[in-house]
Amino acid sequence: MDFQSLPIVGISMSGQLTLHVSQLVSDCCGSRAYDPLNQLCCDLQILIRTQPHSKCCGKELYNEDHQLCCGTVLQGRKVLTKMSGHHRCCGDHQFDQQSHCCCHINEPSNQVNPKPLNASCCAIQEVPHPPPAQTGQHMGIAQNSPNCMPGKKPCGLGACFNPTTERCCVNPTSLQGQSYSHDHTPGHYHSASCGSQVYNPDINICCSEKLSNRVLGKNLCCGTTPYGLEDRGVLCCNQTLHLAVEDGYQCSPGGHLYRPSRDMVCGSRVLVIDPGKHCCGEETYDPQYDICCNGHKHHRLKNVSCCGGKAYDPSSGQMKCCAGTLYNLQVQDKLSEEAQCCGSVLMEAGSTQTCCSAPGLDLLYPTQPGFTCCGHRYPNASLWSCCAGVLHPRPEPHNTTKNVIPGPRLLPLEDLKTEVLCYNEVLLGTVESVSVKMNKRSIVMVNAMYVMVNAMYMLASRANVSALPSPHYVTLPDHCSSPELVPGNTYIWVKIPSSDHISFISDLSDNSSPLYSIFSRCRTLFLARSKALHNV
Repeated sequence: MDFQSLPIVGISMSGQLTLHVSQLVSDCCGSRAYDPLNQLCCDLQILIRTQPHSKCCGKELYNEDHQLCCGTVLQGRKVLTKMSGHHRCCGDHQFDQQSHCCCHINEPSNQVNPKPLNASCCAIQEVPHPPPAQTGQHMGIAQNSPNCMPGKKPCGLGACFNPTTERCCVNPTSLQGQSYSHDHTPGHYHSASCGSQVYNPDINICCSEKLSNRVLGKNLCCGTTPYGLEDRGVLCCNQTLHLAVEDGYQCSPGGHLYRPSRDMVCGSRVLVIDPGKHCCGEETYDPQYDICCNGHKHHRLKNVSCCGGKAYDPSSGQMKCCAGTLYNLQVQDKLSEEAQCCGSVLMEAGSTQTCCSAPGLDLLYPTQPGFTCCGHRYPNASLWSCCAGVLHPRPEPHNTTKNVIPGPRLLPLEDLKTEVLCYNEVLLGTVESVSVKMNKRSIVMVNAMYVMVNAMYMLASRANVSALPSPHYVTLPDHCSSPELVPGNTYIWVKIPSSDHISFISDLSDNSSPLYSIFSRCRTLFLARSKALHNV
């Protein structure tokens, strides 16, 4: 799994761990964690951001559009209301740069003060200063680069060469240069570099910066060893040259020799073929009796599925799989239908936590009034607006005292309630392209799963699947409140009964068999309800 898709629930600062704060969207303020989107760290104090573009002025916040932060760190900073757009700081005062300048007064106070433009100190400030001397340090040339005689040029560090009669070779590690006379290598146009050495390709061959004498027919390299295609019993595997190799052998992905007619490669191991067996990590397994989960072999039981490297029964309602991490709901004291995932983390019951999702990234936050998800971020809605997962600063703070209803997020298929899947019309298809018009999002659906159709509706309660014309178009009425969709990914869309509106969206890109998962869940539900009715 990609690292970016893993929810990280703690951040460490100076050895102190802060729980329930992802290090992907937070930073350290001394020994405490803070959210730079909604907070600022000012002189090791965490302050609530009052404007999207608020900045620190000592231990205060200020708005640079209407205020100035004047003073010095030593003498203290203070916030001044900007008198006009032309005013700037001069010490702990402000001045109009159209009528005044800021003068440095050495005696006796060694301070800066605003002065009229006709003051003598203003005229002194207008005298242009000469540029610094072009020393080796300022020209971007290392101090130990040589001062070369006319007609010669620097060759790495500590050497010069004549480009007409000599060749320059630079050691890539030490950057030390070495010049070579063309007399040492016959023919200027036939010389080449091998590491820091110059050689004649007609006489030598360079393999991984190692020179060897050229032998007719040996014009290929395997690591540092030259060899030829016509050599008998020679096989190059992962830059290692094997000699006296019998016919029929090949290289495994790990660089080992094996004979496909006799051997099978499982991971880094070469094993003798056992009829009916398949690879599972470094060992073999029989699919009739075992199940392979991420390289780990388990005994196959009824309704068994994989969750990462573990096997479990999804229909039991006792276990919950969250992005490859398996949770025991009995230990967590949760019901199967109530338990929801946020990436690989099982969320707490109730409304104490909020999961914000973007393609490939799910992050968990403590629920706060007035905050809402925007992709994987959780901003203060009074400072930021959100459109399709993209944050936009509000020109003025938007006063709100109510909980903001978040837009729909991409739910894992396992988090969609079974009743929702089994008693509603469901659209399954792959997004080909997305466009926006009049704040409505138009989506083109194609290439739907393994069924040879391009998009399909299925009434899961009856297990009926019908193909739709290709391409199939879907319109979401509000582009901004809808989650970001990635072209090429496959999604499931649950429609509201007696309406064309979409109520839930789930990304199926990581699910190898979504139709099987849906039908299996619905079958289990119907069997349980039929048994309950039969017992009445």
